[in-house]
Amino acid sequence: MRAVPPRDPRLRPYRIAAWSVYFGIIALLAVLVVGSIARNLRGRARHVAPTGALPTRAALRVCLAELETLYQQQNQQAWALGTEFEARDPLRAWNEWSRHWEQEVDDLSDRCRLDVTTPGERFLEERTEMAAARDAMLALHRAYTAQVNRFAQEEGDLARAAAETLAHARRAVAGWR
Repeated sequence: MRAVPPRDPRLRPYRIAAWSVYFGIIALLAVLVVGSIARNLRGRARHVAPTGALPTRAALRVCLAELETLYQQQNQQAWALGTEFEARDPLRAWNEWSRHWEQEVDDLSDRCRLDVTTPGERFLEERTEMAAARDAMLALHRAYTAQVNRFAQEEGDLARAAAETLAHARRAVAGWR
């Protein structure tokens, strides 16, 4: 074995600077990763609930109709997801739609003041029931999202392969004309 020659002491400041830059970059990347994970886990910031008059009975009917529409949109999107595997990235499409849908639910909650539970307020029971329905919808939405993510991880390749072979079959049949 050959002995390693001693390091030149004149180059020590440069070695220290190189190691400092190296560890600084690693520390910066670690901070960025941890920050990104923390932001993702924290979720979106909620808007400040509007103040002012509580919703009227007619406004509550409109709120209920909008809540039902959001519920129908969620179910339609979940069922339609299977037809979107021919798209480039169906999981990303679901996640983008999901964030938009959750924002609409949050806006509805704020506008209809579903989380205001001060005793003695008008239509408290109705708003409490609507808030419970909203919470059930959000729980269902979390379950749908978990299933979509699980399917994309476990069986997404099969679905993409089936969509791709179907597209090839379409092109082959279209060539017969």
